Amino acid sequence: MGRSTVFTTPVFGIIAGAVVLSTVAAGVVTVGLIWYLDRHRGSAGADWFIATLTAQVLLTLSYAVALLVSAPTVRAHLEALSWIGLAWMGPLFMGFALGYTGREQLIRTYGFGLVLLVPTVTTALAVTHPVHGLLWQGFELSTPFGLSAALYAIQPWGYLTMVVTFAAAAVGVLLLVETTLAYGALYRREAAAIALSTVFPASGIITWVLRVGPYPALNLTPVLLLPHTVLDTYAFVGTHMFETNPTTQRAAERSALDDLGDPLIAVDTEQQVVNRNDRAQALFGGPDDDLLPVPVETLVGTPLDVLRERGEITTEGADSRIFAVSYTELTDTNDTPVGGLLVFYDVTDARQRQQQLTVLNRVLRHNLRNEMTVIKGHANLLREQVTDEQLELPAEAITEASESLLSIAEKAQEFDRLKQRDPYVTETDVVELLEEIRTELLGSFPGATVELDVQTPTIRADPAMLTVALSNLVENALIHGPGEASFAAVRVVTTDDGRVECTVADRNDRIDDVEIDPLQAGDETQLEHGSSIGLWIVTWSVTAMNAEIEFDYDDGNVITISLPG
Repeated sequence: MGRSTVFTTPVFGIIAGAVVLSTVAAGVVTVGLIWYLDRHRGSAGADWFIATLTAQVLLTLSYAVALLVSAPTVRAHLEALSWIGLAWMGPLFMGFALGYTGREQLIRTYGFGLVLLVPTVTTALAVTHPVHGLLWQGFELSTPFGLSAALYAIQPWGYLTMVVTFAAAAVGVLLLVETTLAYGALYRREAAAIALSTVFPASGIITWVLRVGPYPALNLTPVLLLPHTVLDTYAFVGTHMFETNPTTQRAAERSALDDLGDPLIAVDTEQQVVNRNDRAQALFGGPDDDLLPVPVETLVGTPLDVLRERGEITTEGADSRIFAVSYTELTDTNDTPVGGLLVFYDVTDARQRQQQLTVLNRVLRHNLRNEMTVIKGHANLLREQVTDEQLELPAEAITEASESLLSIAEKAQEFDRLKQRDPYVTETDVVELLEEIRTELLGSFPGATVELDVQTPTIRADPAMLTVALSNLVENALIHGPGEASFAAVRVVTTDDGRVECTVADRNDRIDDVEIDPLQAGDETQLEHGSSIGLWIVTWSVTAMNAEIEFDYDDGNVITISLPG
């Protein structure tokens, strides 16, 4: 290696001072930016960009010191550190762009692994440069403007390193430009600033590698990193680059943002609206897309936490509507949360129908019951006082009909009372429960037979719901039995898979499909006689117990309730 005298004048001169101070300033500002961005670790692309800035610090500060060192050996080691920083900047920047734009799955590919292999090998070659000439040869010092610069012949691997870091940085820029084109103004300032910032170091690398200009030994890349860092600082400090990033948008796209017919809003991790479909814009109005992001509360009028807690919102105005609110978390391909989707379902009509059903249910439970009690009383009085058989028979029919309607009202009222309370699952004595049911029903059907076969005497169930379901099944079997010879058999067993089966069998004719089909469909659509209220209450009770019901026929109806073990 050759050697030249470095400090030939007592003052570096204005140019020399500007070069050194700019290089040092680039490193110091970059360190400050790393400190600022540390709070965003874990955000999409943030770790990669911090790594990029770390490589940038290594390049700028090592080169700033190198400009002031005249010892050839020390100067060569400092040059090696500059090479390491330069080799890693492009690939790490590409990793940042992939992560920031929502393409982090590409980071785990073999292709990107090969990109990272180049700076890894370059690092090894730079550290071991004294024992080989694979990175450069003919190292000698030069003193442009009184500074210590190095002049040498870059070897093929060195050129490959420059090509890879330059190409990787170019790919990163293209990804950011694509983001601007895809998502409009929301990320335009940040992406444009980052993309523009790469022009400065890129021009420095090209000028130095091609030996353009009167001072080929002087590498201006570290100097040009100062405007590069200033633009980066604007992008990350002056805007909301890591508070809001395109990964939220890309995840929202995977959820078919514009395919839903309901209003939909995409929010980021800072509870800001970053996108919305046309239905949401028509419903809530708000600023133009160019002015996004805005807080959820600004657009909707309610904070996101409150929306998620309440689960619904009522819009103001003459056409006030009620919306159920659904929140779905959005994640990137690493399952890292990047925001969420708010979907607003118009439930106004359903809520009105629910209110109407509530009023109708109250009328049926109270008014109808009271009126039918009066009708039954008058019918009984009429039957006792008349002597004409032609009048006695209608009076008896009125009494029976009123008793049937009263029974329906009482069953509905009992189930409604149970439904209003919280589910209560406990160890239940099935033998005692069935004995009580049998005793009560035999009081109404004195000539009937109710057989019990309990092989599992204790089960875990909601005793009140189970009582309602089994008593209605047994009663239904006795009501439709042949006169006083009505028969019902109840069997309780545990199956091989651990479930508990409660089976009620009778000797009656098969229950008509017109009764069972609505139960299995979950909807009463028949205008004629549909399923009896008893079977409906059984079905509702089974559903409330998270159980299953099955209807079969084997010389009589066989109805099985299968309970979780």
